[in-house]
Amino acid sequence: MRFEVIIVDNASTDDTLGVVRGLGPNIHLLANNENIGFGRACNQAFIASRGQFLFFFNPDAWLEADDGLMRLRQAMEKNVRWGLAGTRVTAPNGTTESAPAAFYPDQKHLRSHLSQLPGGIAWVLGASMFVRREVFIAVEGFDPGFFLTSEETDLCLRIRQRGWEIGFVAEVTARHIGSASENGVDPYDTWLRRVPGIYRFWSKHCAEVDARRLLWKDWLRASLRRRWYGTLARFLGRDSMAWTKHRRYAGISEAAWRFLSIKGNNQSATPAKVMPLQKA
Repeated sequence: MRFEVIIVDNASTDDTLGVVRGLGPNIHLLANNENIGFGRACNQAFIASRGQFLFFFNPDAWLEADDGLMRLRQAMEKNVRWGLAGTRVTAPNGTTESAPAAFYPDQKHLRSHLSQLPGGIAWVLGASMFVRREVFIAVEGFDPGFFLTSEETDLCLRIRQRGWEIGFVAEVTARHIGSASENGVDPYDTWLRRVPGIYRFWSKHCAEVDARRLLWKDWLRASLRRRWYGTLARFLGRDSMAWTKHRRYAGISEAAWRFLSIKGNNQSATPAKVMPLQKA
């Protein structure tokens, strides 16, 4: 089976660029001057690609078997209604990290009648996804408005709304470290970047009144927990779990407040086109 390897570097600060360039001319490297987010980087890689199928794979993951890609292609050719398929994803020690989801976050609030969507899988983890090229074009790729988290949930929902099913290939396993880029980072900054993804998902797919209610609920809960853990941290110190949770909920409450402010200014969650998915 022929394949191409395209690596998108989102302004890494280690020696990634040097390592990749040392792998030889068969690796297509796209180096960004800033971190443009997971979804936009995947769209960028798509434009440079030529294959019939696309395999989106996180940099901190690896396939257990050498024939993993072949098995994924065979599964897609056998299941003609699958538009996208996920793999089994485990933590490095082998424990299962995330099973295919049967429901969307706060599904009861979503506008569309999701019971009528094809297939029994709602979405799969974005760390390892195999997609048909024509399907990716039909849904116009990842929504570039998602920077981190929930972009795969949104993509899978839009694929199903187009009449395709989401598949799962359990015999292909990807080991995933997860959150490696967040080691040593202030939890405030981490969660300030993470939670807007689910807020955007609610804003796109929930009725406006439900999306705002969910946002206010998340802001209130995070604000109360931030104050509680902040009080504990005064006694337990900055090295305590209380301090970590205080910073986490401070980031969540700030992210929720910012998103509420944006919505209050009537800014839409409809994605703006960052780049065309078709080659010129």
